[in-house]
Amino acid sequence: MPTLASVIVLKIQSFSSRAVAEQTQLKARMEALVTLAIEPLPADGRIVLDLPDGLAVVVLDNPRDALELAERAQAAAAALPIGIGGNHGPVTPATDALRGGGLTGDGLATGMILAGAAQPGRFLLSRAFYEALRAVAPSRAQALGAAGVFTDRNVRTHELFALDPQAAPARRRRLMAAGTLAVIGILGLGFAARSVVQALLVVPPAIVKFAIKPGGEIYVDGILKGNTPPLTSLELKPGPHSIEVRNTTFPPLRLEINLASAEETTIKHTFERPRAPARAARKPEPAEKSVGDHFRELGRKMGF
Repeated sequence: MPTLASVIVLKIQSFSSRAVAEQTQLKARMEALVTLAIEPLPADGRIVLDLPDGLAVVVLDNPRDALELAERAQAAAAALPIGIGGNHGPVTPATDALRGGGLTGDGLATGMILAGAAQPGRFLLSRAFYEALRAVAPSRAQALGAAGVFTDRNVRTHELFALDPQAAPARRRRLMAAGTLAVIGILGLGFAARSVVQALLVVPPAIVKFAIKPGGEIYVDGILKGNTPPLTSLELKPGPHSIEVRNTTFPPLRLEINLASAEETTIKHTFERPRAPARAARKPEPAEKSVGDHFRELGRKMGF
């Protein structure tokens, strides 16, 4: 059953063209930023979704809360290449064979489109978001101004709204000050914030357990994760992975697996030396004939 909600999407610009190390660093800083930005919201009033190039926060109750979330995120993301987009529309629970539980719907899809169109330092909101905000908080809606029209690749037109640069300058100064403190907090949290955000994500990880004898080094997608034993299990993101277990004495074990969200699987293997190929049985050589045998054979041929 669809539910109306306000959705704020944060996307890292040009994410796919960046180096893997930079992608990891930017994603961790964004997760830390969102962890701080959602603190004023009640836990049962928002859902955080993990996107390939960012995050989405679904605010279930009030578009005013969503607007304030976008303002806090914008102030704290001043130094990051992040586009922020917001929409108000239907979202529906959905289950994917690989990712597990999540959400779908126009409320989320349009928010993602606007986040892709937004430039760093500015967030874009849809007409639907503006109307929903005006219905519950008219004074806050006055802080938004028309920001033009955007046509997406599906030739769908979106009327845009953005924070009016002339509105509420004192409020903006407070947000900028809070944003500066948030950036300091983000840099301090660093990658440690990832564990906090993981608890908020809708998509739970898969668990891979290992029962390897006599033991070996575990590589996941070419990266060493540790030795088993003592390592007995790993949490991995849903999707395809290459697993390799190496033991210097034996040939390696190589597997390609495709994990679903929250799936638990066990890899069992006992390393054994390859057996030597069995030798083919030799045919017995014919026994040598005696002189008597030759005479008897000659007699048979002559009719005796």
